[in-house]
Amino acid sequence: MTTIAIPKIVQRVRPPAFPAETPDFFSMIDQQARMVVNLARTASEVLQGKESAHSLRLLDLEQRREELQRRNRAAVDSMLELCPGVEEIHWTMETLDRAAAGLFRAARSFHQLLSGPDEVAGQMLGVIQKAAESLQHGYARLANGSPVAECDADAAMASRHVLGRYRAQTLWGSADQSSVSSRDQSSVPAEGRSPGRTYYWLYELYENLNDIAQELSGAGAILKGWSRQLSAGLHDQNARTGMCSPISPPLVTS
Repeated sequence: MTTIAIPKIVQRVRPPAFPAETPDFFSMIDQQARMVVNLARTASEVLQGKESAHSLRLLDLEQRREELQRRNRAAVDSMLELCPGVEEIHWTMETLDRAAAGLFRAARSFHQLLSGPDEVAGQMLGVIQKAAESLQHGYARLANGSPVAECDADAAMASRHVLGRYRAQTLWGSADQSSVSSRDQSSVPAEGRSPGRTYYWLYELYENLNDIAQELSGAGAILKGWSRQLSAGLHDQNARTGMCSPISPPLVTS
């Protein structure tokens, strides 16, 4: 009986021209997804005043993000000519890096204009963290050979709609600038700051968080495509034609 053993995502059958060692792209993507989860959690703690916006922990996360970005780009660049299909891996890595960078900027900006945590920003960060966790779970499903990561991908993709509603309700639905600070007594301007300036700072913050959700949604769309490839058996076709697909398993007979 012939069965198909599905290896870790982005491990593939290599044409003879491929180098002996192919970068472990799955491991790299998994590390980046975990980085986004950790940054979302840390940003939430900064917002709540449990962590300093200039803490060594946050600085360490940013340094690790930059190192991952440099290493992953070098790995992808080394495979671009040999493996055209690596483009989706490149897009995923860049998307996750932009999401992580956006979270770092958000964490650094907290308490610049507010005297306390902002409830809506906290809720938005919670959505972002869950979206990143869904991506990480989806990558783990594929790594274990399961072609049912679509539900995780859909959860990540849905985050952009949730954050879009938050943004619309809290900003575009405001009749005047004062409504932003009046909806939650903790979200008041810091001493010496005008309500108007606080309003526009919150607007930029919500836009940044919404952009992060858009990035994670994009990564979810690629993950969904990979999951569908497994479900449809397209990985067999890729293996036969020698194309480089994110998921091209070998055939195993038993």
